[in-house]
Amino acid sequence: MNTDLKFYYALFLQRLPVMAVIFAVFTALGIALALTLPPRYRAEAILVVEGSKIPVDLRAFEDETEATEQLQIMEKQLMTRSNLIDLANRHRVFAGEVGMTPDDVVERMRELTDIELVSGRDRATIMTVSFLSGDAKTSADVVNDFVTIVLKADAETRIAGSGDTLEFFDQQVQRYSGDLSRQSEKIVAYKEANKDALPEEQTYRLSQQTSLQDRLNLADRDLASLRDQRARLLAVGEASGVPTVNMTPDQQQLSDLENELNAALAIYSETNPKVTILQARIASIKRRMMRSGTTPSTDAEGSPTSVASTMLDLQLAEIDSRIDYLEKEKVRTEADMQKLRVAIERTPSVAIGLQALESEYASLQIQMNQAVAARAAARQGVEIESAAKGQRISVLEQATQPSAPNSPNRKLVAGGGVFVGTALAAAFFGLGELLNRTIRRPIDLSRALGVQPLVTIPFLEEETARRRRRILKTVFTIAMLIAVPAALWAVHTFYLPLDLLIEDLMARVGL
Repeated sequence: MNTDLKFYYALFLQRLPVMAVIFAVFTALGIALALTLPPRYRAEAILVVEGSKIPVDLRAFEDETEATEQLQIMEKQLMTRSNLIDLANRHRVFAGEVGMTPDDVVERMRELTDIELVSGRDRATIMTVSFLSGDAKTSADVVNDFVTIVLKADAETRIAGSGDTLEFFDQQVQRYSGDLSRQSEKIVAYKEANKDALPEEQTYRLSQQTSLQDRLNLADRDLASLRDQRARLLAVGEASGVPTVNMTPDQQQLSDLENELNAALAIYSETNPKVTILQARIASIKRRMMRSGTTPSTDAEGSPTSVASTMLDLQLAEIDSRIDYLEKEKVRTEADMQKLRVAIERTPSVAIGLQALESEYASLQIQMNQAVAARAAARQGVEIESAAKGQRISVLEQATQPSAPNSPNRKLVAGGGVFVGTALAAAFFGLGELLNRTIRRPIDLSRALGVQPLVTIPFLEEETARRRRRILKTVFTIAMLIAVPAALWAVHTFYLPLDLLIEDLMARVGL
């Protein structure tokens, strides 16, 4: 065991110069990076989603998107290509860097910008926006512009959303109003086309039908009575020997008009227009009869008729006139009853059609009332959003110009250089021993050949070989001194600045 320790100690002393070079290179590189890396300033602002200040029962159409969803939408809007390029150009974020394409600008802006959302049950929804820049003022200005974009977009979204809702319900109200007007016109036209069979007048038609039926029955009874009376008069006249004279049409008409005139004079005065007309017609008929040689009181042979015969003829004429009137009245009554019967039979179908139209009108009226109420609520939502009393995003903490750089952590960078140098030096020693399979000790010979040697003679190295070995060590050391800084410079220049790379590595390991 002591022999092994002495061996490794001697080996350590042998390789110590190279290990010291490796350690010194990386330690110096770490210290140099810590001293030369440009400072990075980080400004941040905190936004919070405030709940609505309006009572729940008044928020019918307030545009109240889920808070987390709202902030996620805002995050996507902030990270759009146009926004990032505009902010980079406005604040000259990359003024010292040349040859950057728009794609490079967008990629770098997204790397330098950090947006963090914090939400949870029974917790406020918070957005933290931060930006990393080599200039303190630039970092604060960029973050404040981000905040301005968020607040402006939030206000526009809320007002536009409630305005769109109001416009929609305005259109709904106008559409339902037009539908109601057209439906009302349909109902009026339908009622006009079926005015004789409307259901609301069915009771009146039934009572009128009963009245007409009673009138028809009465007319039948009166006709039967008059026909019976006429038959009796004829029978009495024949039995008494009173001849019946067949009156001419003019005589019959004259008799009817005289009877009508007598009835009118019993009611009206002689100056009444109706009486005057009847007298004129009677005079006209008499003149016509005088011209034709016919007299009201002559029989077929020209002798005067008896008083009894005249009275009989007058009674018969009156009965015939009443019979004719009742028959005409019966015809009119039957026609009216037929119209009523048709109207009564049509009423159920008319009622069904009218009910369908009125039901559609009532449905439209309900929708109209709902649309009007919704429009009022939407208008209230517009007023709420305009007054900024609804759910909105507000600034909890404005971004201020940082007084000290946020990165790099110079102590950490220097310590990292020391750690890397130590680790690489130890790796050089360990790997060199693991990869070296040459026989340098008696125990190595025993392990390789499986025999116990009696005596061992050490390897005597020639001066030329020793010189070659020293040259190789020197070349390797110089190569390491050149290659390692060159590799770090290439990473810093062509891939990612070392401070950002270190931050990314620290974030990945959770430091």
